[in-house]
Amino acid sequence: MRLLLSAVARAVRLWASAAVSPWTEGRRWTAALLLVFAWPIFALLQLLHGVGFLLDDLLFRGWRKVEVDRPVFVVGPPRSGTTHLHHVLSADRRFTTFRTWECLFGLSVTARRLLGGLAALDRAIGRPLGRLGGAFGRRFLADMDDVHPFAMDAPEEDFLALMPPMQCFILVAVFPRAPWLWRTARLDGQPDAERRAWARYYRNCVKRHLYAHGSGMRFLSKNASFTGSLETLLEAFPGAVLLGCSRDPVRTVPSQMSSLAPGLSVVGFDGVPEDLRDRLTALLKFYYLHQAEVAERHPDRVALLDNHALRDRLEEVVRDAFERVGLELTPQFAAALAEAGQASRGFRSGHRYALSDFGLDEGRLQREFAPVYARYRFGDEAEAGVLRPAGAAA
Repeated sequence: MRLLLSAVARAVRLWASAAVSPWTEGRRWTAALLLVFAWPIFALLQLLHGVGFLLDDLLFRGWRKVEVDRPVFVVGPPRSGTTHLHHVLSADRRFTTFRTWECLFGLSVTARRLLGGLAALDRAIGRPLGRLGGAFGRRFLADMDDVHPFAMDAPEEDFLALMPPMQCFILVAVFPRAPWLWRTARLDGQPDAERRAWARYYRNCVKRHLYAHGSGMRFLSKNASFTGSLETLLEAFPGAVLLGCSRDPVRTVPSQMSSLAPGLSVVGFDGVPEDLRDRLTALLKFYYLHQAEVAERHPDRVALLDNHALRDRLEEVVRDAFERVGLELTPQFAAALAEAGQASRGFRSGHRYALSDFGLDEGRLQREFAPVYARYRFGDEAEAGVLRPAGAAA
């Protein structure tokens, strides 16, 4: 109940901030007006998740008894290869992971059962709703394929599961001055009570997911915004292991800004505001350094992988990471991994961007990320390991 009341209060504050944003944030007033009218509908959807959670305790009480056994979390700075690795690992039949529709509409067991029944009815009458959804995706989401492929039944980043408590970090692109979103991005440094409340809510989402998918499955998560929550995750899930991705910041920073620009435009910003750009850049720097520190503290539970190596030596890199954190490579996944490695080798994304598009230059980023370059190897240099030995010069 406390979480629900807190979420309602946050939703109201976000609604009020949208109303005044043309004056306080430089947002176009037309987009602000759209947000003012659309936000209550979105917030209502989040409340419906809360209703589903309450019904779960009446209809599907067994979810509370579910054990989350040795989950795997794919983390790392955004645009560092986390989506690629997540999709590869999703081919392992031992794993179950959130799908887009589950994050958006089916966080509760009740909602999944209801939507599953509706989907069966839709198939029985010729899939009119399925075809409509496919047409919508082709019409409005096709342009995002080079940035982040999006499909309702595809494995998806489960930060969307944090929408109901209004702690999903992607909301910062819509509400860049919401203070609790920035705190969530650095959760490991927040008070214990705040960390534990976040972990309890998220762990319950995972337990519901496992209950809905049946016993014996192992949970797989991919969430770049969890990179500031690594210690919290390791505490909340004692058997968890983390696979962290990395990529040269000179590539990561402009890629992240470019991926956010379309969404920022939709909600009324002209480009990426400088203050948001600088704050996100500082957050990315924190992600790199925090990930390195946690990997050094927990070498048996955290393995770091380089994006360049993931692309060109996928099979070798994943096998090595599995060995380091004690994951078994089954024959089924070994075959799927070999096939994925063939497809991955030499892949080049169609996502195009330039540092100058965001008022940045390579020299500035190299100076800003000097502590990161002192800790990481990137690209071909990562052949010798992702992290440099302690005390090594860059």
